[in-house]
Amino acid sequence: MKSELELQMFFTEHLTPLLEPMERYRIENVKDIKKKLLAVIPCICFLVIGSFSHIPFLIFLLCLPVLFFIGGAYQSFIKMSSHLKRQFKIKIMPELLKFLFADFEYIANQRIAKSVIEKSMIFSKHIAIAEGEDFMRFKLGETTIMFCETTAYSNSEKIIFQGIFISASFNKNFSSKTFVLPVTFSTYFQSIKRRLLDNFQMVKLEDVEFDKEFIVFSTDQIGARYVLTTSLMNRLLDYKRKIKKKISFSFVDNRLYCAIPNYLNLFEPALFEPFDFDLIKKSYNPLKIYTDIVEDLNLNLRIWTKQ
Repeated sequence: MKSELELQMFFTEHLTPLLEPMERYRIENVKDIKKKLLAVIPCICFLVIGSFSHIPFLIFLLCLPVLFFIGGAYQSFIKMSSHLKRQFKIKIMPELLKFLFADFEYIANQRIAKSVIEKSMIFSKHIAIAEGEDFMRFKLGETTIMFCETTAYSNSEKIIFQGIFISASFNKNFSSKTFVLPVTFSTYFQSIKRRLLDNFQMVKLEDVEFDKEFIVFSTDQIGARYVLTTSLMNRLLDYKRKIKKKISFSFVDNRLYCAIPNYLNLFEPALFEPFDFDLIKKSYNPLKIYTDIVEDLNLNLRIWTKQ
C-alpha cells in the first residue's frame, strides 16, 4: 500500500482538480443553508412575542415563515448531500483506489450478499435482512479479499451487526469450522449450538494473552489448532489491538471472515468540512486498515499446498 507521503503527492497532482469544483459547490450551498437558518431567528422572536397574544390564528401565521426557512434549509442540505456524496463516490473513490491498488473492484451501492454473511456463521441469530454499501474486492498477492459497510437485522428493526464485514481466502485447506470471538460473547456457544444443532466445542489454547481477549469454538479440536497456529494467534491479537474494536473471526470452508463493529459512515465526505487532504485521509485510513489484514495475518504465506 502506498505511503501517506505518496498519497499527499497524488492528492496535489490528481485529486485537487477534481475536488475544487466540489468544494466551490459545497461552500456556496453551506452559505445558502446558513442564510436560511439565520432568517429563522427573527421569525422565532416574532413568534415568541406573538404567543403572548393567545390568538391561535396569529400564532399560526407566525409559524409559517419559521417552517418555510427551516424546510428550505433542510431541502438545500439534502440536495447538497446527495450531489456531493454521489460525486465523491463516482469521481474520487475510483481514482483513489486505482492509485492504491493494482487489482480491485468498487461498487458504491452494492453489498456483500446475505448468503455470504450467513456462511461465515459469525452471528448466532438468524439474519432476516442484510443491507450495505461501498462493496470492494481486491487481489492482494495470492489472497482475494472483499468487504463492505454492512448492517444485518434479525427483523425489520432489530440490528444484529453494524460495521465492516470482511471475507478473504485463507492460506490453508481445512474442513473444520472455527470461531474466534471476543470474550464478551460467552453465550455464543449456546446460541449457535441451539440454532445450528452442530457439535461445537470450546477450544482451550495455550496462550494466556490470547485467552484474555478471545474465546474459541470449533467443530474439531485438532482442526482448530491446525488453523490457529501460535503465529496466527499472535497476529490476530495484534490486529485486534490495532483495530481497537471487539472484532470477531470465523474460519469456514477455507475462508477467513471478520466482523468489525463500526457506527461511522465511511468513504463519504463530511459536508461541513473542507474537501481537502484530510478528507482523503479519512477514506485512505480505513482502506489501509482493512486491507492490511492480508499482511497483518500473513495470508499470502503459502507453505501449505492448496489444491
